[in-house]
This record gives sequence, structure tokens and C-alpha cells, in this order.
Amino acid sequence: MIKLLRIVGFLLIVVGLLLAASWFIEPLRELWPLLLELPLPIRFGLVVAFVGLLVVFATVVHDRLNADPDTIREELGGDQ
Repeated sequence: MIKLLRIVGFLLIVVGLLLAASWFIEPLRELWPLLLELPLPIRFGLVVAFVGLLVVFATVVHDRLNADPDTIREELGGDQ
């Protein structure tokens, strides 16, 4: 569980840095006023959905990294 939380934390840090860096890229900076015009519940919902997506992504990656190689081979269609 701690490993999963570390992965989610790392992903959130990366996403936060990308959002902060997007402020310095001129075409992406034009999206900020559009996002700020959205109602607060919609913005909050988008943030929660994105965090949920990161958690799901992190758990899938975690399961794949800890999966048995034979199981992965079967999922991909057997020995080829």
C-alpha cells in the first residue's frame, strides 16, 4: 500500500510540474482563463476525476510490475 501511495504521489508531483510548466508555454497559457471560467463544482469534479484516473493508472502499473511473467505471456496470446 505504501508503494502505491508513493507512486500516486510521484505521479501527482509530475502532473503538478507539468501544469506549472504549462504556464510558461504561450499557447497553453491561453487555456487558463477558460478553465477559471468553469463553475467551481465542475472544476472540483474534474480534479477528483483526474486524481482517480491517476490512482487507477498507478494500480494497473503496479499490478503489471508485480505480475507473474507466465500470466502476462498468457494475456498476450501465449508463446509465439
